[in-house]
Amino acid sequence: MYAPRSYAEKRDFIRMSMDCPVTYQLLESSNQKTGTCINLSAKGILFHCDDPFPLGTLLKVGVSPRLAISPPFSAIVKVVRSKKHDSQDGHLLAGAIQEIN
Repeated sequence: MYAPRSYAEKRDFIRMSMDCPVTYQLLESSNQKTGTCINLSAKGILFHCDDPFPLGTLLKVGVSPRLAISPPFSAIVKVVRSKKHDSQDGHLLAGAIQEIN
């Protein structure tokens, strides 16, 4: 049995910190770009990218973890937050995973 969480995290799934390449593109586009995955959970992803996207935009995202613990995968992600990154160029994009391919 798992011990109760000893911190204020109220999410359904714990976020896994990541630092790995991610590819992204509009669902109906073939123009693929690269970014960096910051964290990942069973339902969502946060990554750094060059482009801002409106809320609700559907993206095809490919994640390539550096460790063999998790295999590479691709998913359809719905943008739920997009904001200018404070300390770097680019944007932080949070997405809800809609489908894993």
